[in-house]
Order: sequence, then structure tokens, then C-alpha cells
Amino acid sequence: MVKIYFSALFLLFGSFLFNAQNVPPCSDFNDPSNPYGNWAPSAPPNGNVSVGVGSANALDGSQFLIIKDKSGGSWYENWKDYQYLGKNFLGQCIYFDFYLENDSGYGMPYHPYITLSDGTNNASFVASVTVTPGSGWVRIKAPIQLSSGGVLPSNSDGAWTMSTVNAAIFDNIIMNSQVIGITPDITTTQQEVVFFDNICVKPCEGCNECNSNFKIQTTTSTSGNYTVGQVFLESTNSPSLYKVDWGDGTLGDVLTSHVYTNPGSYTVCVIQYEGDKPKCKTCLSICIPKPAQGGDGKNPVNVKSPLNQVRDIALVETGIPIQAEYTLVPNPAKNYVDVITNLSKKGSVSIRIIDSSGKILTKSSETVNSGRQSIRIDTEKLIQGVYMVEVNAENKTNFQKLIISK
Repeated sequence: MVKIYFSALFLLFGSFLFNAQNVPPCSDFNDPSNPYGNWAPSAPPNGNVSVGVGSANALDGSQFLIIKDKSGGSWYENWKDYQYLGKNFLGQCIYFDFYLENDSGYGMPYHPYITLSDGTNNASFVASVTVTPGSGWVRIKAPIQLSSGGVLPSNSDGAWTMSTVNAAIFDNIIMNSQVIGITPDITTTQQEVVFFDNICVKPCEGCNECNSNFKIQTTTSTSGNYTVGQVFLESTNSPSLYKVDWGDGTLGDVLTSHVYTNPGSYTVCVIQYEGDKPKCKTCLSICIPKPAQGGDGKNPVNVKSPLNQVRDIALVETGIPIQAEYTLVPNPAKNYVDVITNLSKKGSVSIRIIDSSGKILTKSSETVNSGRQSIRIDTEKLIQGVYMVEVNAENKTNFQKLIISK
């Protein structure tokens, strides 16, 4: 019985460890109570560094690690978070941010690098980019890959190197990594100061790095005189990183609708920027229809223009206040929101909550009396974010922005 109990306990504990090991490690040095995390100077005599933190890394505005050189070997290491990288994260990349403040008179362009070890043998990823004191932050990604045909892996950011290249040993380092190390050592003097930040394992071209994929929704007026386009990003990145080229010479923000007045084929592109430089782009082609044919003059077509509806959507999305016919209380909301109506007579009210991709998440319809009334909508299952609430009543459609804060 005891054996069975301990076997079950071992299996449960083993499962927990397996899951924990598969959480990608990331050292961002932002924790105010323990900014260095599981990093420490190497064992004597090679741990001659002084460390601190600074703010802020120009790449992301976050706190960063400062390493200063001291006499002797100067290595700063992490023996806990980056073990068995190949077994857990093969095909992903080790990212790191680097800044050179003082090269102690080295006087030449310097290639940043990090070093991985299995506890006995070492391999370093050396960046192809070069830096000089004060030249700015750089972000580098090293592939977690095995050798191929005896050649160590490389990418556009740099290459893995060893003092004596041995593919089998390198593969063991990748699969059975035990420690990752960084150093300020450049010269034999002791004035070097380097900054490291965001030493993280993540997909080499992950969605958070470069993702300009999007959906586009077009709404054409019943007369066909204009079409409104709206972009919905398929990314968790901030919308401020993107611009939309609407294909008619207009460049705008992704949260702003665009009105086409001329029919034809347009190529719409969403461009992701890093600083002021384009990083990646995705394009889709859309077709804007010709205006609808009217009546014969004797019996004109009785159509209702959705101009006010289009205007309200655009104003809500751009944050410009409009005269609200309905009120959302509370807003921000958590588990529920009350839609406060004020109808001129008893009637039906339809309510839909729509996410940023245009997907309808909830819809309901109730008959309410005239005057000030309240309709409660359950929002407990909605995740934190920004949504659009569409209210239809008395032949009118109203849009309002709803913030869910958990």
C-alpha cells in the first residue's frame, strides 16, 4: 500500500515538474524585490562582476541589468531557468537585448554574445550586428537548433560558435543545457560596462514579435454611394504599432474606419512598425461595389441611409464623444453591465456585444416600457478588454464602447 501511495505521489509530482519546465524562461530584470532573479556571479575565480539595474531600455521602456567588469574572469550566470532548452524548446529562439556603455578603450566595433553550457562544454552565439559605446540597444535572437551536417546553426542575427567545433558536443549543449552566461569582458582592463535585458525563450517569429495579419469588414450603404472599411487585428500587440494603407492613397490608424466613395478594387495593407521603420506587412484585396440603381423617377426607391450609424461607429472607435441615447453602467464593467434605455414608447430592444475582430459574443432582446429602464447583460465570461455594444431600438442603432476590467 505504501508503494502504491508513493508511486502515485511521484507521478503527480513528475507531471508538475514537466509542466513547469515547459514554461519558456524569461529574465526581464523588472522584479523590484528580486531584480536579478536566479542570476549570480560565476563560481570563483570567474565571478568578478558588479551588478545593478537601470531604467529604461529604449526597446521596451523596461528596467535592465547593468554588469560592470572587475579584475579577473567576469561571468554572470543562471543555473536554474535555462536547463534542457533543446528538450523543451527546440525550434524556438533565445532573445536578448544588449547595450554597450563602456568598452574600456577597445576602440573597435563589438559583437554581442551569450554563452550556453552543458556544465562541461560551452558554445556562444555571436551576433552579426556590431555596437560601439553609446550606439544604442540591439535585440538579438539565437536559434535553439541542432547542428546540420556538422555545421552549427545560424540565422540573420548571427551564428553559434565553439573554440573547437564538434557537432555532437554542440547538440548535447543544446539538448542538455545547464547554464547560460553573460559577461562584460572585452579587454584586459576593468572599465567595461554592458547592459543586458529580456533574455527570453520564445518563438523565433512569434505573433508578439511580428504579426500584421488582420481581417477587414466592409459595410456598403443601401444606396451604394459609399462603403465603410474597418480593420480588425489578429494580434495582441498594441494597435499603436500599426498603420493601415487603405489602397487609395490614405494612411491611417487601425482603430479608425475608412470611407470609400469610389467603386473599384483596392489593396489594403496593414504595416507593423518598429520605431519609425516598417517591420512587416500583410495585404488583402477588396472590391468596392458600384452605387445601387435608383427608381424610375415616378416611384423613387425608399431607402434609409445608415450615415448616422456609420458616423457613430467611427466616433466611438476614435474616442470622440457623441450624444448617447443609451448609457452603460458600470463602465468599466466586471461581471455585468446595465444598459439604461429611455424609449418614447414601449418597444423591443436588441443588444449585441462585439469584440475587436467583429465576432458577436452575446446577443439578447427584451421588450421594455417607455421612460428610463434598465436591461442587465451578463459579462462574467468576457475576458478583460475593449468591446463594442450595439443597441437597436425604435428603428435606431447606437454603438458604445464597453471596457471589461477583471
